[in-house]
Amino acid sequence: CPDLFLKLGLISECHISDNIFNVIDYIESSSYDLEVISAYCNCTNSNNENIEEIIQEIEESYNGEYNTDKEFVQQLLEDCGDIPSNLPSYIHIDWERTAYDVMMDYSTSDNHYSRNL
Repeated sequence: CPDLFLKLGLISECHISDNIFNVIDYIESSSYDLEVISAYCNCTNSNNENIEEIIQEIEESYNGEYNTDKEFVQQLLEDCGDIPSNLPSYIHIDWERTAYDVMMDYSTSDNHYSRNL
């Protein structure tokens, strides 16, 4: 993931930091794969250059991978208990509009969703 390594100052056009192996080991020992970490950095525009702090931020804000904003928001609201389980079938939720409003507090990259910190 060159973008992440560039951001962390681990590689450049003519330099590879010795610390790159420590960062790779730390990423591999975390519960997140490189795709999630890269997506988080892309969607939040995080200026953090410390991989340990980036992983901590991900632990606080990462919500998972979903195909659409509507799918993400529906699952989020159901998990939070904001949508009653006994909602009558004649009541319909405008998920597109709800997703638009909720996504003001979230960011996404490559279908990975994170809460804005």
